[in-house]
Amino acid sequence: MALLLRACLCLFAVLVFVDGSETKLIVREDEDAILPCSLGAADISSRVFDWKKDGRVEVFIYDDGRYYGKGLSGQHEQFRGRVFHFPEQLKGGNASIVIRKSKPADSGTYACIFPHEQPERRAHVELIVGASPRPIITANETSDGMLLLCEVNSASPEPVLEWRNSSGNILPAEKPQVSEKNGSYSVVLQTTVTKSGRYRCVSTQQKIHHQVYTETHVNVHEGAAPKPVIAVKETKDGLLLQCEVYSASPKPEVVFRDSSGNILAAEPQVTERGGSYDVILETTVTKSGDYQCVATQKEINHQRSTETRVNVPSGAAPKPAIAVKETKDGLLLQCEVYGASPKPEVVFQDSSGNILAAEPQVTERGGSYDVILETTVTKSGDYQCVATQKEINHQISTEIHVNVPSGDSDSTPWIVVVGVLVVLLAVAAVIIIKYKKTWKKDKEELQQRKKHEEELQQELNEQKKKHEEDLRQVRLLLEEGKQQKEETA
Repeated sequence: MALLLRACLCLFAVLVFVDGSETKLIVREDEDAILPCSLGAADISSRVFDWKKDGRVEVFIYDDGRYYGKGLSGQHEQFRGRVFHFPEQLKGGNASIVIRKSKPADSGTYACIFPHEQPERRAHVELIVGASPRPIITANETSDGMLLLCEVNSASPEPVLEWRNSSGNILPAEKPQVSEKNGSYSVVLQTTVTKSGRYRCVSTQQKIHHQVYTETHVNVHEGAAPKPVIAVKETKDGLLLQCEVYSASPKPEVVFRDSSGNILAAEPQVTERGGSYDVILETTVTKSGDYQCVATQKEINHQRSTETRVNVPSGAAPKPAIAVKETKDGLLLQCEVYGASPKPEVVFQDSSGNILAAEPQVTERGGSYDVILETTVTKSGDYQCVATQKEINHQISTEIHVNVPSGDSDSTPWIVVVGVLVVLLAVAAVIIIKYKKTWKKDKEELQQRKKHEEELQQELNEQKKKHEEDLRQVRLLLEEGKQQKEETA
């Protein structure tokens, strides 16, 4: 009760009034985030207010006593069952909400909206959910010195990593490797050091004013053998253990030991390159247990080892082999498991772990079993074939991702091409018909215009002839009048 009272007091201290203002709220992952909003002292128990994230995601809505989970639907699944309001404070104008167990994906800009107010009233809250895990340091010896690797996983917001020496100086490092998933960031930063001492990886998240670091001490031996690498392979005789040590100087002595410290029989393969030595050591074991590969350089008093635990089941099923074939019904998945004893149970599973319908074909040969399992899938996704031998507590699986093309994928391009050609022909026909009609009309108009011009020209010629005839008659009359006058005189 006291905790709730303190939360309420803190809430009233930072209430955001709906006047278009914006505030920033920073919380750590898994903490409850209270997003403040108020309409002053007005009673809002019979009003409507709406909370949205990034302008479109439905977070919470209250409408006259109804809200998501009580009479209203449409809430985004990210917030379903995690967002609550303060019903006892509605009469005091409090429209705040609380997001339980906040996650980095909740980071964003939230709007508190009173849509029916005149004018519309709203306020904005920028929420930053910070996840700040401590860096993890691993050190591996290389031919160039000691490779220091710093990892920060699932941090939010994105952190900036730095390597520093004991004096606090920033060390040169490779470009950080950054990956993002649902608002969380994983960052890897590597550097190589050539001197013994203390080194620190510092992770800084300026946006939430947070910094954390991890420190380690390393001893750098010139030419010291790196940590051996062990690989395990199943064979018909047991498990083949292979140990590899590269670029060591002076030449190391490499041996396999069992859990009792006994050295196992093995012949090393040694290669020399410019004063450095690569050593590969192989041995086969037939009993389950802990085994260790040890590389020793007595001249520089240096020893490194790698330990592994192996289980050698009798007649254990090998890794299933999956083949994929296209059929008219979808994709046929075929799983094969050979030489298993006791008889394994083999099933196909989808990405949700559901077992797919399939009838196994089982063949027995001298106490060992071969199993072939087939099923047809019609959806793209991840599928795995699992072989289980309960009697020896052994299970092994193979996973595959398949893309199932739609059934009409082959005909679709031809349909599109034919459709386009039909459309182009129709358009061409319309253009030709329209052009032909226009050309015919223009030809007729041109002929009529030419005929009219000829008629006009003919009329002008006739008028010209008439005019010339009139002029000739006038001249004759004038000459006759002149002759008569001369005769009279």
